[in-house]
This record gives sequence, structure tokens and C-alpha cells, in this order.
Amino acid sequence: MDLRRAAVSLRDAAERELGVRAKIKTGSVGEISVLVDGRKLFSSKKEGLPESGELLRRIAAARGVSTP
Repeated sequence: MDLRRAAVSLRDAAERELGVRAKIKTGSVGEISVLVDGRKLFSSKKEGLPESGELLRRIAAARGVSTP
């Protein structure tokens, strides 16, 4: 799975499982960022792409909601 497709999948999981709209932002080659409420939760350039569960935990913590 390519990086962008993986990021889209993570974004969709955040909306489906937490009801939170996340935004994907692409940068230089191979760089993907996921933002929630305008705040960057991760950058693939710095961290690589997190597992789905890790991203959902980050989003939940940022929004003050519990993970399913």
C-alpha cells in the first residue's frame, strides 16, 4: 500500500470510528501529514506512518474523546 493510500485509510478510520474529520496534507515526495482541527498530529517525514490504532489514540487524545 502506498503512503497516500495508507494515510487516506487512516483518515477514514478516524471519521468512521471516532466521528472526527481529519485532513491529509501532502508535502514533498513521500511526506504526508494528518491534521485535526488545524493541528498537525503527525508527519510521515518525522515519524513514518503510524499504525491505525496509534493514530486513533492521538486523535482521540487531541479531541478529548475515548477510543472505541
